[in-house]
Amino acid sequence: MLIFKYYILITSGTLIFLLACYIKLAYLLDVMGQLFSLNTIKSNYDYIVVGAGTSGAVIAAKLAEDGENVLLVEAGGKAPLFLDIPLLSPLLQNSLYDWQYVTVPQHNACKALKNNQSKWPMGRILGGTSRLNYMTYVRGHHQDYANWFPDFNDYILGKNDSVKIQESKWHTDLVNAILESILEIDGKVGNINEALDTGFMKVQLFADNGKRWSTDDMLYRKYLNTLDILTHARVDKILINSNKATGIKLRKFGRVSKILAKNGIIVSAGVIGSPKLLMLSGIGPEKHLKDMKIKVINNLPVGQNLMDHLLTGIDLIRLKTNLSFNMINTLNPIAILNYFLFGQGPWTSSGIEVLGTFHSSLQKNQSSSPDLQLMILPLGISTDYGITLKETIGISDEVYDKYFAPLENDNVVTIAPVLLHPKSLGEIKLRSNDPSDEPIIDPKYLSNKHDIDTLVNGIQYLKKLINTSAMKKLGASLYKKSLPGCEAYEFDSLEYWECYIRYLSLTAYHPAGTCRMEDVVDTSFRVHNITNLYVVDASVLPSLPSGNINGALIMMAKKAVDILKEIRNKQSHNLRYTNSTSLLCYTFNICNKFCDL
Repeated sequence: MLIFKYYILITSGTLIFLLACYIKLAYLLDVMGQLFSLNTIKSNYDYIVVGAGTSGAVIAAKLAEDGENVLLVEAGGKAPLFLDIPLLSPLLQNSLYDWQYVTVPQHNACKALKNNQSKWPMGRILGGTSRLNYMTYVRGHHQDYANWFPDFNDYILGKNDSVKIQESKWHTDLVNAILESILEIDGKVGNINEALDTGFMKVQLFADNGKRWSTDDMLYRKYLNTLDILTHARVDKILINSNKATGIKLRKFGRVSKILAKNGIIVSAGVIGSPKLLMLSGIGPEKHLKDMKIKVINNLPVGQNLMDHLLTGIDLIRLKTNLSFNMINTLNPIAILNYFLFGQGPWTSSGIEVLGTFHSSLQKNQSSSPDLQLMILPLGISTDYGITLKETIGISDEVYDKYFAPLENDNVVTIAPVLLHPKSLGEIKLRSNDPSDEPIIDPKYLSNKHDIDTLVNGIQYLKKLINTSAMKKLGASLYKKSLPGCEAYEFDSLEYWECYIRYLSLTAYHPAGTCRMEDVVDTSFRVHNITNLYVVDASVLPSLPSGNINGALIMMAKKAVDILKEIRNKQSHNLRYTNSTSLLCYTFNICNKFCDL
């Protein structure tokens, strides 16, 4: 067994090192190719879109399709070859294509992480976080959208659009066991993206023939002649004149430029980048901006109401049955060839196999949005012997060595309860008025006790799940070793699980709300009191959807484009009416003068 471990460590370590070198080289070549690209950019556009992430790429592509002259500005570069392999998702995090954000130390959560800080990977690349995420498509519950997106059904993905969604093409025996277990405990099984609002299903992915599909794929169509894309460029400020957004100031390789937009500036820089840019431009909490020595243009609660899905329960379930998802199988040359030749096999896996949403026992209204989700993965942090996932998540060395390392040669799976609608809200603030400084990120995880109670309820549900006959066939049981920091509590007691959650609380990578709709923008995504300035990304979500948010952001972006078209049509109509009236008045005045002769 020790020889096997060393073989895995050497083989996977070498491959990861080579991939890291390849990513750095590809990034360097991309930068060198962009050194003189600013010379090809015009000084005026119809629209400027800041950020080419999940929402920004969709908006830019859709506007260009309609013939609008659009500039899309992205701080990162273009994805190199092979980064559409689903299995490589964790390796892109902490790379040059990741902003590598880190929260401040948390007082009530994340105690098993280094310095109590949560890593927040976010894409610094065309396609944004849709290039780094785990590709999962979840529509969400209809009640998630009732108040602010009542026609969301008109924007369901995969119907007459270019978005690629498919059921996972490869899975382990865990899938059938979980779905059978759900039925055994009287749960619902079916497509929660269509027929059901809650229930469990085999995961659906943003994928095309086994490869990752991300929103930057929409940017590469040959007929988008009116779209200019500027990469490796940082937008430092939105130019505002008399409460009207007129353009942007950007920096690329030390060169500062100003570019103007006639019809609108759409900020899609993400839940961190968008509030940062607004505050640097003078839009935000008055006191905070004054403390940062920034002139206040618009006093709005920018950066507040930060919320995020939080999960726990990784590596908590052991099996006596050996699943096919392990390091030796994924590193098998046959598995690699199967992916490249046929788009099949474990390399098509994003890691997540089953998803489900349900109401905890704390929630009495069963027709409302569910408050819990389960993510089921046929692996854990210990599966790769601490090579990648430990560092990606940020687990401390002490916790890994004491708790996860003993599991390295076991059959471990993860059934992770996810808190869908947290009551704990955090904030984002500027560190200074220097655009190069990263902002201060404080989600204030688990500051509201109700969030802990809900996650404890989720653990009770997964315990019920693994005690079914279907899971017993796989030899499922709880990992009963006490988590470091919680040894004083009896295992499986309420106090133990509360402690466990405070220590092993991890982001599900779905932060939102820092430019929340109604507080900062209206239902047309326009920033209050500022003309021609819009924000469209996760930061405007008034509440978190009941599931992974990538799908909701694409639907929202499509909605935003229709709103922008409607606004533009009204402006054109008003302009034509004004011109016609002016001409009529001019003609009438001429006639009057003629009659007076």
